[in-house]
Parts: sequence; structure tokens; C-alpha cells
Amino acid sequence: MDPTLETVVLEGNHSLKSLHYQCAAFEDDHGWHFHPEYEISYIVQGQGTRFVGDSVEYFYPGDLVIVGPNTPHCWISNEDHRENEMIVLQFLPDCLGEPFLEVPEAKAFKTLLEQAKRGMHYQNSAEIQAQKHLEAIAQSAGLMRIAHFIQLIDNLCQSTVKSPLTSELYLTDNREFNSGRLGKVMNYVTEHMANEIKQTDVAKVVNMTPQSFSRFFRATTGRTFVTFVNMMRITHACRLLASGDHDITYIAFECGYSNLSNFNRRFSEIKQCTPSEYRNKHHMVLKTQQV
Repeated sequence: MDPTLETVVLEGNHSLKSLHYQCAAFEDDHGWHFHPEYEISYIVQGQGTRFVGDSVEYFYPGDLVIVGPNTPHCWISNEDHRENEMIVLQFLPDCLGEPFLEVPEAKAFKTLLEQAKRGMHYQNSAEIQAQKHLEAIAQSAGLMRIAHFIQLIDNLCQSTVKSPLTSELYLTDNREFNSGRLGKVMNYVTEHMANEIKQTDVAKVVNMTPQSFSRFFRATTGRTFVTFVNMMRITHACRLLASGDHDITYIAFECGYSNLSNFNRRFSEIKQCTPSEYRNKHHMVLKTQQV
């Protein structure tokens, strides 16, 4: 499924958008989507699976992430957890004014913005006091609102227990994927995921010769088309492994691999573990959080 563009509307003269969701399932309000704003999300209540780009991980209370601009994301709640609560903060990189980013004291903020393009997960949100800062931002206005925002950003910058979400291969600027030739390529791969995908056929879709398409794709995305297709297929496999109990052979076929050993090899190359290990790790985290 293609991600949809979410239009973020700021209220009044605010440069930050604060949201507080309380619902039976997060996906009821927001499915697979993206937007040009940065987003900080904190889970107050709820458990389930978090999807950010090609990252598929379990979320639980205290989960804190920052997602970069135009990176598709969504949270899928577990069916047995019907009380879900999330605090979200959305902002543009120049929310404090473009000159602010050039002052020496803002160097760490600029580094954070660059890191956030791959998405970042903070393992110790209590140390950052994320909920406290996000609630203070929502409840204040004027300079105090900005002061609380800077406190939150400063804590994120100082945190040492963090890790990137998307892989280095992931194309984070999703605007290119949802417009022009790359948009058509993305749609074709998604629609033909379970079938053989030939570069010659895709080249025809965008009215290019196979040679020209190969050069165009590598120059635009920094990877070969074959690498990209494998990445898309393994990302889809991760979603199936995390969200259901389908047989691994079935998942391999659904993702376009007619040979199970080839599927296992490609999966291990991209995720550094086997499909079974990936599923077991996901379920182990689920059981740990339910204890």
C-alpha cells in the first residue's frame, strides 16, 4: 500500500503542532502516511507494531521516536490492547527561524535534524523526561512553549542511548517516490511484489530504455534496481512476519521469492538474522512487555 500525504495545519500563530491521541487503535486515525514535518512521538499507553520506513519494531509504553520529513510511518495497535494513548509533536526544521540554526549553540540541533532523517529511537525516554516536556509544550503558549521545546530538544541531543530506525539503503525523501518516474516505479513494484519483476518491463513503464533506466535509477537513489526490489520485498516480509502467523514459505512466495533458500539468504543479508529469528525476537519482545 502506498503511503498517503498528511497535511499538517498549524493552529493560529504556532510554529509547533501538538497532538494527543486516545483511541482504541492508532491505525484508525492514521494509517501509513508521511509529511514534510519532523515528528516526535511518545507512547503513553498501548502496545503493537511500529512501522517507520523499512523499520518494523514493537512499541510499548514509554516508546519514544523522532521521524524525519517525508518518511512513511504508522503504528498498528495490538487487538487485545484497546486503550491506546500517544503524544505527538510536529515541527519544521526552521520552526525557530532560519537564522537560529546558524548560531553556534544550535549545532547539536542541526545534528539531531540530520540524524532524524533516518528516524531515531530513544531507549530511555524516562531519562529524557519526554512525556513531561511534551505535555508542557501542549499546555503552554508564547515564549514558554518555545522554552519547553528547546528543553526537549536539548535532552534528545544529549541522550546517548539511541539508535537509527531505517536502514542506510532506505530512501528517506519520499517526495521523489510519490511523484514522476520514481512514483510509477514504486507503484509497479508494490503491485507486482509476488511476481517476477523484470527491469526491462519497469523501464517500459517510465518510457526509458533498460540502459537509461539503470543509470537513472542508480543516480537518483544511490542503489541498483535489483537492490531496491530486494529491500522492498524484505520490508514487506517483515510486516507479514510481525503482524501474523503465516508460514514462512507462504511469506516468501507472497514477497516474490520462489526459492525459500534464496529468501532466507536475502533476508539475512538485509536484516542480519533469519526470518524465523526475526519473528521469534518480535514475539519475545511482545511477551516480555505483557509480563
